[in-house]
Amino acid sequence: MEQPTSSMKIKSYFASSVEQAIQEARQELGTDAMLITSRRSSPETRSLGAYEVVFGLQGTSSPAGARPRASVPSDLSGELQQLRAQLQEIKSTLKGARGPEAPSSEAEELFEELVANDLARNIAQETVSSAVRLREQLSRDQPAHPTTLRAYALELVSKKLRFVQPFQASPAQPALDAAKVVVFAGPAGAGKTTTLIKIAIRECLAQRQSVRILSVDPQRVAAHEKLRSFAAIIGVGFTAVNSIPEFLAAVSESRNKSIVLVDTPGYSPAELEGLKEIASCLERLPNKQVHLVLPACMKRADLARTIRDYAALQADYLLFTKLDETESQGAILSAALEAGKPLSYFANGQNIPEDIEPAQARTLLASVFQPEVAEAVSAA
Repeated sequence: MEQPTSSMKIKSYFASSVEQAIQEARQELGTDAMLITSRRSSPETRSLGAYEVVFGLQGTSSPAGARPRASVPSDLSGELQQLRAQLQEIKSTLKGARGPEAPSSEAEELFEELVANDLARNIAQETVSSAVRLREQLSRDQPAHPTTLRAYALELVSKKLRFVQPFQASPAQPALDAAKVVVFAGPAGAGKTTTLIKIAIRECLAQRQSVRILSVDPQRVAAHEKLRSFAAIIGVGFTAVNSIPEFLAAVSESRNKSIVLVDTPGYSPAELEGLKEIASCLERLPNKQVHLVLPACMKRADLARTIRDYAALQADYLLFTKLDETESQGAILSAALEAGKPLSYFANGQNIPEDIEPAQARTLLASVFQPEVAEAVSAA
């Protein structure tokens, strides 16, 4: 496809790959031809090839059969170089907005699939680009290795995830002369209270550990009643705490217990001063762990904002609830990768104590990547 100008021959070449189109252009136009730009074909020209490269050739170097052109102005080469630099800058900008400049349709399809499954675009871009590089590197050492790009991407993501079992006894950890204080914090409606009861039954009572439950809410005194009822049903001690001094006193009085489970109120962005007060109090406790409880059905942007809002608590783990209320775990996978914190539990319903399990890679990855690949990696 030629576009005549007064000083230069401009011609487009179409092929299934950029490399093939460039090769065809070089064969016809020779080494003096200048590559102006490369891009995906438009819908109107896609039948000619998936990619288009545009070359420019000065009139004195036209191929056989071409009409002579006027002499090229002396400053044309500089202008074209400037144009190419501008085009490259535009391409770099678009690359950041659209995702990786993938060398194959497989990479582009994988990127779009990850984004469609609610994985953050920057994480999807980095994952696909790293997977492409990893496969290229390994293919040089193992040319016949058939692993798909998706499998490489899955492996890269799974290696970044961390999982813990906080209540598993560790003989390497010395016992302190104080109860272990386990704090559940997070936004209102995240399911902190129900999760606390599930863990009290599943992890504490099942292992015959002595437990006391504290409900901390300096602002809403009546908020303790739900947890008080649960504690009575399962037969463990309960203390309602309405101030920070009361909380510290209750923890001290529970020194003879194995575990103290602490339910905290949910704070809105406008109430974060109260959160800082609790955070300051928790800093005084030597034997504690903080679980930031987040609903899996929350939007990805809201998850990221909530993690930032609760940063003062210095949470040890992320605990996701309500997995049964969303079809894709891309948002919580993004949150886990961005926060860089270990995952402790997944809660997937209201049944007590059944609907909770230790966090595991298969649950997160199966809905974002192909289930069969996720199964294979998590079992490895």
